[in-house]
Amino acid sequence: MAGGGGDSEYEVNINLTALLDVLTNLLFFLMVGMAAQQMSIEEQGGVRLPSSNAETPPKQDAPVTVGQEELRVEGQVIAKIRNGQIQAQVDKDGSIVPLRKRLTDIKGKRLPTTKDADVLFVLCDKEAPYNSLRQVLMTAANAGFVKFRMAVIME
Repeated sequence: MAGGGGDSEYEVNINLTALLDVLTNLLFFLMVGMAAQQMSIEEQGGVRLPSSNAETPPKQDAPVTVGQEELRVEGQVIAKIRNGQIQAQVDKDGSIVPLRKRLTDIKGKRLPTTKDADVLFVLCDKEAPYNSLRQVLMTAANAGFVKFRMAVIME
């Protein structure tokens, strides 16, 4: 009879096959969960998004799409774009009138107390001229959307 201390009379064997099965299942579960978290965004109007290596997926709110040929809000065509110029009425502030009206309607339907009440989700074609994007963002700011989230393709 041993009086305590160092040597144990029991030998422990670890079954590596079962351990590898558990680790494989855990890895599979994590991969599927991560793929489910990534947001899929329909590319409407032939918009090709730029790529990014950001790790946080954007939250999608009131999507505005600036394509090569169309300006859309929530999938609805607001104005045509020709040669990089938005073909719509512009007011004295430089705001695109139909876009401002539509965004003001959306802003009015949101609860002002929500965290993202003033956030706009923008999808912009990577070949779209900066001037068009700037005009859209300025119009959105005039409609009450002072924060923006830009969509990109994650690498």
